[in-house]
Amino acid sequence: MTDISPYRQSPNVLASHYEDASVGLKLLLTGHVQQALPDIARDAYSEHWQYVSKYGHECFDLQFDQSLRIRDAFAHLIHSKSHQIALASSIHELFIRFLSCLDITRRRRIITTSDEHPSILRQLVALKKQGVELVVLDSQPAATVTERLADALTDDTAAVCVSTVNHVTGQRIDDLDVLIERCHQREIELFVDAYLSVNVLDFNLQDNGLKQAFVAGGGAKYCQMGDGVCFMHVPPHRNLSPTITGWYGVFDLALDSPAKEPLIYADIVASRFDGSTKDTLPHFRAEKVFEFFKNQGLNQALLQAINQHQISVLLKTFHDQDFDPDMISAFAEENNVGSFVAFRTSHSQRLQAQLRDIGVICDNRGDFIRFGPAPYLSDEQLTDAIIALKETVSMIKK
Repeated sequence: MTDISPYRQSPNVLASHYEDASVGLKLLLTGHVQQALPDIARDAYSEHWQYVSKYGHECFDLQFDQSLRIRDAFAHLIHSKSHQIALASSIHELFIRFLSCLDITRRRRIITTSDEHPSILRQLVALKKQGVELVVLDSQPAATVTERLADALTDDTAAVCVSTVNHVTGQRIDDLDVLIERCHQREIELFVDAYLSVNVLDFNLQDNGLKQAFVAGGGAKYCQMGDGVCFMHVPPHRNLSPTITGWYGVFDLALDSPAKEPLIYADIVASRFDGSTKDTLPHFRAEKVFEFFKNQGLNQALLQAINQHQISVLLKTFHDQDFDPDMISAFAEENNVGSFVAFRTSHSQRLQAQLRDIGVICDNRGDFIRFGPAPYLSDEQLTDAIIALKETVSMIKK
């Protein structure tokens, strides 16, 4: 059994590695949005500056080599292969390249859920103006999402877009292996947003049956790398050519022009989704953080054990505090919570603001206030956060 006792104690054994973020002095519960970066990430800034200043244009070769190491690391994280990983600065970039490889003239239907991240849902809503038939299924009940998505498939469906964890409520979306099988039978593409599973839950393509899906994630949130580095697993043995294509889609110094007609695409299909020139500083940060996690032994099994224990502490303390259910309630119980806890309340915005004023950093979405733990927080800190929530709710009730 995984021993997580060093991560439960106060101070947490990891806290000393996050002194710049003062994680031992704050109640940082926005792990599902942005976790603190370890102090070692600071070294990436000076290292990046040295590369740019010392090597000038020749730094491109060095930075491409580093990008390859980042591909390798993300591939290892989700049990993919390096040549099947595309990189970009955001999920949105990768998503629009995914959309651009669909044959919308032949199949105009895209199916998704009502609680997808705005990077996905907003773009899909915008596509309705171009004649795309968008089907948005209610995200609740979460237990039946994949079944309902599968039942909605038709012969004119081009793609299904869904997350592994509900963006608003924190509930897990299970049985995606069944959904990908149903999609595969009809030659429908499946795009999976795994941002809220990677590096916090023991998530991988093999165990979830998702090798034939497009699976995206990124460096902010649970990877602790900050913004600007995201990845997408591209299914193997496919001849896909995204219309939204940058010069990296064929990047080869032996070619005269990446824009000559007819367009030539890279032999490695994932490279076709890479886009164009990007800021490489996030890759320097990512490399430092990957190394830090390895040195600390923070593997997927340990990270999931820590997270699920923290979810249990948050929910148990919440129930022990005997909150007024008319004011606030736990939306989901431990057995179907993914990586963070959401509490339903009509006072979410006011509660979030007042908690911030007393040093409890969380966030809200609609009628939900969200608490996302991180591996550097102790049990005492988690308990204190819920007690502070109780006090804040009591003040509002008066």
